[in-house]
Amino acid sequence: MGTVVFLHAHPDDEAIFTGGTMALLAAAGHRVVHVVATGGELGLAPPGLDMAATEVGRHRREETEAAAEILGIGRLEWLGFADSGMAGDPANHAPGSFWAADLEEAAERLALILREESADALVAYDDVGIYHHPDHVQVHRVGHRAATLAGVGTVYDATVDREHLHFVETHLVEEAILAGDLGLARSHIGAPSVLIDRVVDVREVLAVKRAAMAAHASQIPETTSALRLPTHHFADVYGWEWYVRHGPPGPIDHL
Repeated sequence: MGTVVFLHAHPDDEAIFTGGTMALLAAAGHRVVHVVATGGELGLAPPGLDMAATEVGRHRREETEAAAEILGIGRLEWLGFADSGMAGDPANHAPGSFWAADLEEAAERLALILREESADALVAYDDVGIYHHPDHVQVHRVGHRAATLAGVGTVYDATVDREHLHFVETHLVEEAILAGDLGLARSHIGAPSVLIDRVVDVREVLAVKRAAMAAHASQIPETTSALRLPTHHFADVYGWEWYVRHGPPGPIDHL
């Protein structure tokens, strides 16, 4: 059995993009470590509540803890950076934001965890951060640098197959950026099928993934499109998770 460390940008990203993989790894006996780069303070407050950013961050931390328990995560850590907002937001360059962070400093924070865990593999994001969110792009940069610093030879870039998503119902990532052409060959979201090394079928743990997504109720309320999908359509959209692998095969290749 091995240890896989996942670096995600914000609370809820883990459930949406890699929740099934995390659940499968945990069920197979691997140790799953989840590291969250930011507190997601610029996300939505729970419906009907007026919260300051710090309160939103605290609430989202509680949601992430609940999701971690559902997914079987063995350790949950926070890098301590602030949410940078979408591209062009003034928060991109605010002191303490993840996007504005010094690459070496941020990577060393993650590398410390990788060394403590003797990690066999790290999961970050692809080089466009799946959908060009500044914090997601920074996850790619920080993740790969930290893996080098800690001597972790296998890095999986979580992504989405833009060609697969052309044939399914709307995905949360589309709503996040109002892409409109998600999944089309001309899209710059995710990666084309030919570049993807590992497709993980997570349908056997789909109920677990859905429950973990629902635990992030401030961002993914029951009324959102994802959770209103019938089970078979939910499986079409969220029943697969995709990775571009750098380095030798690791635990995710054997799921």
